[in-house]
Amino acid sequence: MSIHFELGRAKTDLATLPEKMLEYAFEVVVAQAELMKGYAQVFVPVETGSLRDSIRIERGGEGKQWRTVKVRAGGYVTNPKTGKLVDYAAFVEERFAFMRAAWIEVEGTIADMIKSQVVERVNE
Repeated sequence: MSIHFELGRAKTDLATLPEKMLEYAFEVVVAQAELMKGYAQVFVPVETGSLRDSIRIERGGEGKQWRTVKVRAGGYVTNPKTGKLVDYAAFVEERFAFMRAAWIEVEGTIADMIKSQVVERVNE
């Protein structure tokens, strides 16, 4: 992906520009992760709702990976039928591909949104 913008009007210090670009891109990734989470919650088959309720966004990481964003399912929620934590997300994904379908919904727009967001914000 390449990004072009006018630096003549930008009031941003050039030394901080790469970091600011990463921040703007990260904002887009988080917003798209929220959208993906919503799609996954719509696409997942529901019996008790426990798996749907376990779909979440995890952010974090260490060092250069602190901007890691993951949409995950399973754990943290107890299934009322079994009394155990939801541990079957991978099996449901294998049969119904609800996470894959959610990813397909957002993947085509992420690069375009990052490009337009970064260019727009830098040119402000």
